[in-house]
Formats: sequence, C-alpha cells, structure tokens
Amino acid sequence: MPRSPTSPSDHATADTGFEASQAFLICSLANRINVIAERSARQRLDLSLMEWRVLVVLAVEPAAPPGRIVAIASVNKAAVSRAVNSLERRGLLERRARAPNSRRRLLYLTPAGVDLHDQGGTSRLQFEAQLLVGLSATEREQFHRLLKLALHNLDDAAP
Repeated sequence: MPRSPTSPSDHATADTGFEASQAFLICSLANRINVIAERSARQRLDLSLMEWRVLVVLAVEPAAPPGRIVAIASVNKAAVSRAVNSLERRGLLERRARAPNSRRRLLYLTPAGVDLHDQGGTSRLQFEAQLLVGLSATEREQFHRLLKLALHNLDDAAP
C-alpha cells in the first residue's frame, strides 16, 4: 500500500516548511530517484547510474556522439567520458569514426550492450509504475507534460 504524502517518514513535512517550495520537492524527488536508480543499476546490472544512462541514450539514439549524451543526461563531459570508457572496456559499446580519417567518434551499443539495456528496461518500467501509483492516466499525462514544460522553462532561463 502506498504511503500518504504526509507520512512521518517523509523528509518534506509540514513542520519543516520545505513542502511549500516546488524546487525543493523536485530536487528531493530527483535525489531519491537517483539513489534508488543507482542501487538498482548496481545490484541488477553491475553498472553505475551514469553507465546505465549512456546505455539508455544509445538504445534510443544509436550513433550518438558523447556530447549528445551530455546534453540529454544533463551531466558533465567527464562523467560521460568515464562511463563510456568503462562500457567500452566491458564490451558493451564501441566507438566508430564518423567518416574515414575523422577524429570524431560516434558511439554504438554492442549486442551485449543491447541485451543489458533490454534486461534493465523491465526494472525501469516497474520503477516508473511505482513512482506514479495513485495517479490516473490523465494525471500521469499531465505530470509528464508539466515536467517537460518545467525543463523547457529552465532551458529558456539559463544564463
């Protein structure tokens, strides 16, 4: 049974006043999602969360350059570089030159990388379903639309 939004174990309770800040609630939600996702990726797939994110991006956008992963995942280049190097060493992705004699490399999942991504996809869907328990289909669509709008608004507000 899902907990109520005001259960005593919540970090954002009426006593703290934090619940009045949407930014706090979004950050708290994102942090909790990251902790759970990191634990799941480690336990189920023996991957870091960043390695998992690279697999997800490449499953959706094969032949993505590292910069595209940086943009989609909203992380720094060094984190993507470490994850790409680790995944390449493990035989889960490969780099290919964009064109002959090109220094620019595009990233591709290997068959083993595709298999591992597919293996983790079921867990991700179950996690998202748990995250949205109690929301109607219409509320889920609205929530998704509002999250995308908030992200778009931040893109427009970036210095």
